[in-house]
Amino acid sequence: MEILIIIFLLSLLGIGIFLLYKVLKWVVAKKARAIAVSSILFITIISTIMYQLFFVEMEFIQSKVYPNLYLVKNEIKDRDSLNNIIKKWVIEQIDDNFIANGKKYTENTYEAPYAALAFYSYSKNSRLSVFQDYGTAYFIDHEEDLGGFSVEDLSMYQHEKLATFNIHPYKKDSTQYYGVLEYYRNGNVMKTDTIVLQQKKIK
Repeated sequence: MEILIIIFLLSLLGIGIFLLYKVLKWVVAKKARAIAVSSILFITIISTIMYQLFFVEMEFIQSKVYPNLYLVKNEIKDRDSLNNIIKKWVIEQIDDNFIANGKKYTENTYEAPYAALAFYSYSKNSRLSVFQDYGTAYFIDHEEDLGGFSVEDLSMYQHEKLATFNIHPYKKDSTQYYGVLEYYRNGNVMKTDTIVLQQKKIK
């Protein structure tokens, strides 16, 4: 079955390349045509860039199966600014929910997404592709799939991990907790922030 899918996709690729060749040949046949197509492409590229810069907002998408997993869609490129936004977001979440739901931030961190809070870049590839993983968008509606023809495991997306937040008890007072927010780049921890959780107790 897999071989048939690969042959089908290669056939589509071949047809696509042939049609592209025919279109390009038709365009360059006349100078006026080439100028018109180039102008349309230029306007389209500029419009897309302007739209991305001024109209597309960054958003946090919460997983429906892992409530402590968040995918960051349309993330800004400046990593320091992104880290600051994630930190502010974490503090707001903890302030709002820590007292009432403290246990969910300290238990089951050995299960996906393996942190009290975890942040990954949003990515999505076509389900028709047999050569690529589906992307982190898979985990919005699905748990990890560690078997079968297509494996989807969060550990496969280490380069898309942005940050993790975990809570630890103070050594001298186990009823008080502090948070550790680690920022990642290319799968490695690049920076760490400590967040003091004042006068808040796990119930």
